[in-house]
Parts: sequence; C-alpha cells; structure tokens
Amino acid sequence: MKIAFIYDAVYPWVKGGVERRIYELSKRLARRHEVHVFGFGWWGKYDLEFEGFKLRAVCKPEKLYKGGRRSITAALKFSLKLAPKLLKEEFDVLDCQAFPYFSFFPSKFHELFRRSRLFVTWHEFWGDYWFEYLGPAGFFGKLVERLVVKGSRRNIAVSNAVARDLRLLGVDCSVIPNGISFGEIESCKASDFSSDVIFVGRLIREKNVDLLLESLSILKESGYRLDCAIIGEGPERAAIERKARELGLEVCMENFLSYEEMIGRLKASKVFAFPSLREGFGISVLEANACGIPAVVVKSDKSAASELIVEGKNGFLSSNNAEEFAEKLALAIENSKKMRKFCIEFAREFDWNLIAERLEVLYGS
Repeated sequence: MKIAFIYDAVYPWVKGGVERRIYELSKRLARRHEVHVFGFGWWGKYDLEFEGFKLRAVCKPEKLYKGGRRSITAALKFSLKLAPKLLKEEFDVLDCQAFPYFSFFPSKFHELFRRSRLFVTWHEFWGDYWFEYLGPAGFFGKLVERLVVKGSRRNIAVSNAVARDLRLLGVDCSVIPNGISFGEIESCKASDFSSDVIFVGRLIREKNVDLLLESLSILKESGYRLDCAIIGEGPERAAIERKARELGLEVCMENFLSYEEMIGRLKASKVFAFPSLREGFGISVLEANACGIPAVVVKSDKSAASELIVEGKNGFLSSNNAEEFAEKLALAIENSKKMRKFCIEFAREFDWNLIAERLEVLYGS
C-alpha cells in the first residue's frame, strides 16, 4: 500500500503525542509499505528520506501557537498549501489527523477524486469545550469539527473516551490506541540526575501544571523534601516558573530532551505526575510505567489518560484538587518500588509493533 499521514507538526522537530504516534507508526509500516508524511517543512523546503519513510514539506513552518492557543492562521495555511501537493498524487490510504481540522478538506477531495481510502484519526473530540477555549468564537470551531465528523466515513479513535464521544453522535469508529517503544525504553539507562517527582509534557494551560506546584507546596508544608523536575516547552513556561517562585519551590525546569535522555530521567525518578485536564490518550503515562514508575493522574471527563490507570497497581487517580493530588503523590512515592513490576508488564501490552500490526489490518480491510 501507498500510505500518507497528514499533520502539520512533525517529530522530532515538534515533540508531542500525535507527532510521536505518526513517527513510530510510519517507521514500522514502511517496512512493508510506501509511507509518506505530509507536514510543515521543519527540516527545509525539500522532501526528505527519513528512517525508511518520506517526509513531504508542504510549506515553510509557522508558529503553531498564538496567545497560548493553536493558531488558526497556521492551520489554514497548511491546508491551502497541502491541497495541490496532495491531489497530484495517488495514494491507497490517507490517515489525516482530525485536529486542527482544515487539512481534512483537501484529504476528502483526494478520497472523492483519487479514490483513496481516507481514515480520520481522532485524538480528542472537543464539542462544547470550543466555547471555553475560544469564547463566542467557539461556535465556528464547533461547526468545523462537526463538518469533519459528518464528512468522514472511516474514523479511528485513539482511546475509548474519544470513541464514546464520537459514538454519541452516531459515528462508527475503530479504537487503535497510542503506544510506546518498549524495547527502546528497556535498553535505556537511568540518568544520573534523579528526582522524586517528574512531569514531562507541553507547557500549555490544559496540562494543569499549576495543580502539581500547589500539591508540592502542600507536601513541603507537611515536611516532605521532594526534588521535582518539569521537562517541556510551551506558552505557559514563564507563568509556571513565576508560580514556583511565589510558592517557594525549587523546581528543575528543562526544555524537551532527546528521547533517550527523557527516558533516562523517568527511570531515575520515583513518580510521574500527570495533572492534565484534557488528554486524547496519555503516551507519557505508559512511558513512565515502562520505566517502572507509577503515575498520578487527574481523573477528568476530557482526559483519556485516566483509562490507563489501574488504581493502586500502576498509579493513582485524583480529582482536580491540590490536597488530594498531594496525598496521591505521597502514596505513590511510598509504594513506588512495590508497583514497579506491574507497571512494566502493563506497559508492555502497548508496544508500537503491536499497534502498527492492528492499524495495518484496518487499512487493508
């Protein structure tokens, strides 16, 4: 099969769950198929052979975020520039990431006029959250999202939570979860830089890092002396650093590391803190488990990460409350070593090789 993945951000130039999924699946599917990844040309204007698949530069990259929110201008530009490049070629399968929506429309034209099989992969479904995100202008975001829902015949959800939201609208979908490179994680060595609590992720409002800082402050007042590392980049970084200073916390703030370095830091930590309120899946929870450490996750209707927690076995669930989150952090630290074996065995079931096989069967069905 000739397969094309479509998403504006591309790993490793942009590090996030969606980018990582496309990268890992492309590597594996390219062993038996011809795989192309269409994205902003973070590497330059030219097309690039990369780890067995082809990176296709749609246009020069734009800033993905503006004022802490995904840039509508960047999404529109990507969609407009994508159309002529995509439509001049034939593909058997297109896998278009639903968000940020506009790239669905040239992909749909390809399905109609080039007879390709278009799959839309849903990492989240926003619905009424659009109004919280954009205020009254959220009407237009919700409208575009519904147009994609109505126009897509083949849908993939990365979690049961996303699948439930789609099925409530009468949309049929298959669940193909995200995964982890279990063998690669297993081979990484623990870092010399250890921490009691670690967070890894994009520093945006929805990641709710303030809750982690407030919880650490509560534990500090209770007599805990904890080392915390926050690894990531994003528009909320300055605000997070300011809040840490206001609370009198000594937090190690670092930019995104290489994958090997990040895994090493997880292996040298006791607990992974994941206070995110919106999450289509939560790959980093599985990566932490594969490193042998439990995760403390906020239970939220809009976060599928809580589906990955077996309470007391590979982590703990908390409400969006600093005192409860602090309590669960302390519990996870105390029981971290006991939970190590279950964490690793649970994560093993999400190896990318198994996920790629399931996706390949779906594409060909």
